[in-house]
Amino acid sequence: MAPELVLDPVDALRVRVEAADGLADWDAVALMREAVARRRSTDLVVARMAAQLAARCGPGRAGLASRHGFAGIDQLIAAETGGTVAEAERLRIMGTALYGGPDDAPGGATVLPHLACEAREGRLSVDKFVLLREVLMRHPDAREMDGLVVDDAVRATALGRLPLARVETMAVDKAVISPLRTVRSLVAQLHAGLTPPSTGEEEYEELYLARQATVREEANGMVRLVAILDPLTAAPLMAALDGYLKKQFRAYRDGDGGAVAPTPGQMRADGLGWLGRHATGCREPHDAVKTTVTIRICLDDLKTGHGYGEIDGIRRPLPGRLLGWYAADAEVIPTVLGTRGEVLDHGHAERLYTPAQRRAIAQRDRGCAWCGAPPSHCDVHHIRHWVHGGPTDLDNGIMLCVACHHWIHRDQWAIRLRHGSPEFIPPAAIDPHQQPRPGYQARIRPTHAELTAASRAGPP
Repeated sequence: MAPELVLDPVDALRVRVEAADGLADWDAVALMREAVARRRSTDLVVARMAAQLAARCGPGRAGLASRHGFAGIDQLIAAETGGTVAEAERLRIMGTALYGGPDDAPGGATVLPHLACEAREGRLSVDKFVLLREVLMRHPDAREMDGLVVDDAVRATALGRLPLARVETMAVDKAVISPLRTVRSLVAQLHAGLTPPSTGEEEYEELYLARQATVREEANGMVRLVAILDPLTAAPLMAALDGYLKKQFRAYRDGDGGAVAPTPGQMRADGLGWLGRHATGCREPHDAVKTTVTIRICLDDLKTGHGYGEIDGIRRPLPGRLLGWYAADAEVIPTVLGTRGEVLDHGHAERLYTPAQRRAIAQRDRGCAWCGAPPSHCDVHHIRHWVHGGPTDLDNGIMLCVACHHWIHRDQWAIRLRHGSPEFIPPAAIDPHQQPRPGYQARIRPTHAELTAASRAGPP
């Protein structure tokens, strides 16, 4: 009797993928998850080998990389993987942290055990692991465990006062269920929570000094504009361009924009031209384009200059004193948390949300409640439709971008507010258990309940 042929696991998975055309949607998604798990398992092997190569690469020209003609070990790894040097560096960092010895693995499994466990189980990509490790190593407990100097000002920050284990668990658990883009926003929030405002101001000064813009005419007559801007310099430009894009998208959607719609990149180019014409003498103030810059900051932080606030469309939180200066010197709307300047709730008789209500809902959702698109890309929609008796008030409003609003209605997702935070409930066809999924802000930042639970005085 001929022996039964046993396929290699990768070959077996390849066979199933090649036959996936006939799978139901749910089974196809499950197969994709299985393929990703296999890829992450392979990444762990490559990362471990990268760490071993790094351990062999001593200093000077006698090192392993030098003997093979490379300037450094990351260049050698990149040559073998066919990827970039930055990707090779991330693989080496992950492999060293997970599998290196205590002396050559700062921030390793002994310091960040939950992060290491989730990575070894294949629930974190290399990119997520490196981002989380870098920011969590700013925590004073982590620095202490690695024998590094701890600044008392860092220990006094919002997250520095909490035990490392609880901050780590809170951050890693959010990252496991989130895409990389969302994790980058989460890391920005963690960075701010572990950075004293005075240090944040120094870091911002470095960004400001690094601002650059160049203008060059190409041989064919086109003009190339290249700029890298600090957040406060970029904020009004981004607000103007976002408002211009939103107006143009609506015009083409309503049939008022011409036969062929330009690409978003072409619309931004048109928006820059519009800004230039306006600056050189256009008497039309804004051509019906909303260009409001909105900052969001707690009242105490605005008064004292401590803490951090945010600007719509900018991922990185900024020190409160900088935002206080910005609000005073520029034409911006400071949304001060914890205050109400007017009546914001309206009854069922009002179908459209007022500008004040929009600002209040934008403060809660801070953009699209699902994907995080900036408020300038969004509209306020009724959770319970107005025609079905839904009131036009804050508890029945949610901010969504056009794309998310479309698929939520198309696929019949439900939305609810729980403790003032949006939750999205998938239909049974997507999740038979219909487990509620947190909104964007709950995925990228520690909630008040999580911070309370994680506090040293709170429950374990």
